[in-house]
Amino acid sequence: MLEKDNDMLKEESKGNPNVFDMALEEHHADDFSNYTKEELVRFLENFNFKENVYKANTLLNNIKHSFDEIVEQERREALSKYISENETDDGFEYKKDALTDKFEKQFEAIRLLVSEHIQNLEKDKIKNLAIRNQLLDRLRKLLASEESSESIQEFKNIQEEWKKAGQVPAANAQELWANYNALVERFYNNRSIYFELKELDRKKNLEAKKEICERVEKLYERDDMIQVLKELKECHEEFRDIGPVPKEEQEALWNRLKSATDRIYQKRKEFFEKQKLQYENNYVQKNALIEQAIVFASFNSNKIDDWREKTKQLQALQEQWKTIGPVPADKSKEVSSRFWDACKEFYRNKNKFFKALDNKRQENLKLKLALCERAEELKDNPDFEHTAKEIKELQKQWEKIGQVPFKVKDDVYNRFKAACDYFFNRKREQQAEAEKEFILNLNKKTELCEKIESINNSDTPKTLELLKELQEEWNKIGFVPKNSKKEIYTRYNKAINTFIETSREINEGQKKNIRLSLEVMSLKTTPEGMATIKKMEKAVTKKISQLRSEIEQYKTNIEFFGRSKNAESLKKDIEQKIETLQNEISSLNEELKIIKS
Repeated sequence: MLEKDNDMLKEESKGNPNVFDMALEEHHADDFSNYTKEELVRFLENFNFKENVYKANTLLNNIKHSFDEIVEQERREALSKYISENETDDGFEYKKDALTDKFEKQFEAIRLLVSEHIQNLEKDKIKNLAIRNQLLDRLRKLLASEESSESIQEFKNIQEEWKKAGQVPAANAQELWANYNALVERFYNNRSIYFELKELDRKKNLEAKKEICERVEKLYERDDMIQVLKELKECHEEFRDIGPVPKEEQEALWNRLKSATDRIYQKRKEFFEKQKLQYENNYVQKNALIEQAIVFASFNSNKIDDWREKTKQLQALQEQWKTIGPVPADKSKEVSSRFWDACKEFYRNKNKFFKALDNKRQENLKLKLALCERAEELKDNPDFEHTAKEIKELQKQWEKIGQVPFKVKDDVYNRFKAACDYFFNRKREQQAEAEKEFILNLNKKTELCEKIESINNSDTPKTLELLKELQEEWNKIGFVPKNSKKEIYTRYNKAINTFIETSREINEGQKKNIRLSLEVMSLKTTPEGMATIKKMEKAVTKKISQLRSEIEQYKTNIEFFGRSKNAESLKKDIEQKIETLQNEISSLNEELKIIKS
């Protein structure tokens, strides 16, 4: 008859299939989503896969999935930052950091070790099965042999060797244990003469199992549930491996172990229920963030600042996502996919915007490069006045053209600016040289004014010839500084006016023309004066036209005088008027010539 405690242990195992493995699997299914890269690397460094080698691959896959998500998020953030700075993803390259390289090397090494270890374990199980079958054969031979002190020692040796033998394939384990326990029971039943020795062994087993019960009872006080379940499993396996106890103690001992185990199972149930509630709460929080992320996925704008602001907001949302813990394992992939798909859609739209913007900036670059080339063609042109106007027009065009790609922005601007600066520096240098000459001219004109004023105050005859010499001398002298122009011309005009007013050799007609010439010269010193000259020219031209019309009318009238009695007298009168008008036209033509000169 098999031991009752072993029967109970089997029944308990049937009622809780793979309870320990299930607990570990439930804990690790989605328990790394809130780990940092450093924590995941540290976990691998301390990872002892031999503690639960058959769950190690699942655990490693979950760790790898969480680490890859972090790396992908870092890549997205790096891409977003690159686009924000360069306004395009061209040239973007994401390089793995040292921590990622370390993780991948460590992960691959552990994965290979796990695979190799599992293969070795399976080989060892087959060897252990052979060893245990040999022990069963030895035990059967022992049962068939005569009772002796040597047979008892052989029995003990078999028991020790059985305990030391490792695990066997799962398919053979139950039958193997059943055969072993049945043979042990037969050994004790057949050798009644050694009853006292059997009872002594059972008492030792009783103490060992009581110690296990105490350990299980203490496990309840601890909060590290996953480790507690692991140790509980080890305690049950150890309890099973210990031999039988006195029959009167069997039920009480098993009930003690079962009671302590049930309390832990209840605590485990409460722990996972609480964890489940937290995971459900996390699921609700993450769904709320998904709804916000979906809004970002449909965002669109034609302004760079809007995209940059939205990117900051989305990055803040992603940081908030990281702070929320795991969700139920069956929903983890679904929520993660929905959230990051929405984020990807936002970044895809952002990338499209900046690509279109980059195309526009490439067009702007072509336009600005054309302006650079034109400015460089003009920078050495000696015609400063007209070239300055054209370069200023190029500068206006430059301002109207939009931005160019960020990478060449400074280079193309500096190229254009250098050509413009070069020209205007030349122009300033030329103006500086001209200013020196203008000052010399001012001195010459001042001396000439002093000379005319001196003549005016002397008895020197003021002839027309002398006036023309003075005017020719004035006209030969070049320009003077703008701020002195009006003053020197005013002084000159005053001196000439005094000259002609006090002259006895110059007639009134000549004086009139000279005064007009001086007036025109004075008006030319200001923009307003130039406008007045235009009006004067227009008025004289109009007057000449009117006089010519009168002459034509008189000539027409003469043709009718032949039929009149007083025709000859009238004809002479009109011819005299025509002559007067022609003289006036000649005088006006002189004025017009002076105005236009």
